[in-house]
Amino acid sequence: MPLHRLAMAGQWHWYLLHDRRPLDRHLRLEHPEAMQPLEDVGSSRFYLDAHGTRLFKIVTDKYDWRQRPMKWLLRDLLEKRLSGRFAGYREYRSNRIIRRAGLKAVECHAYGVAINPFNALGSVYVMDYRRDAVSGEPFFLAQGESGRLALLKRMCDEALQLIEHGYAHRDFHYGNVMVDGDGGLIWIDTHVRKLPADPQRRRACVAAMLSPTKLQGEAYRRWALEYLEARLV
Repeated sequence: MPLHRLAMAGQWHWYLLHDRRPLDRHLRLEHPEAMQPLEDVGSSRFYLDAHGTRLFKIVTDKYDWRQRPMKWLLRDLLEKRLSGRFAGYREYRSNRIIRRAGLKAVECHAYGVAINPFNALGSVYVMDYRRDAVSGEPFFLAQGESGRLALLKRMCDEALQLIEHGYAHRDFHYGNVMVDGDGGLIWIDTHVRKLPADPQRRRACVAAMLSPTKLQGEAYRRWALEYLEARLV
């Protein structure tokens, strides 16, 4: 994993990045307004490279080392960074699982971790930036009721496809997909979890991935739950 230096908001940071596709060792990242919808539906930060072709997802530490030093040491530093279980690597592994299940996922270019333990921007995941597709959240909000349910149905159908392979999405909401010109879905946040073998526990895990907040209301959560439960084996 070679060293790379990334500039965000005018400040340089060093990272160890596993390059799946070649990256320049020194990159100035930009934060255009188009990143705001991505940041509004989660806690991650998003940047583009100078060419506007690569999207950098930055996951910050959960705890501030100055305010919660023990929590930061045990959770962010030991459990995640030093153990190799940082967010970028877990997302890369989940991306591969989603692809093996036959779903479309955004292409991963690199993933890595900050060198400086006190750099709160701890994890990096680099992917394609798809200008030919739109984020699922504004797409959903722009639709009438039939269009909204059509998008939710497509997401549920692909969730069922993943469930058949023994996994479920950890974060199931419209902002985690992009919709291409043909109406197809591209998963951009690919965190998944292994499902238990017991059918009852399996159903409970599937129900737990549905949130009224993330699905824009209890009516959509209930619709998705009924649709999924009717098709679970």
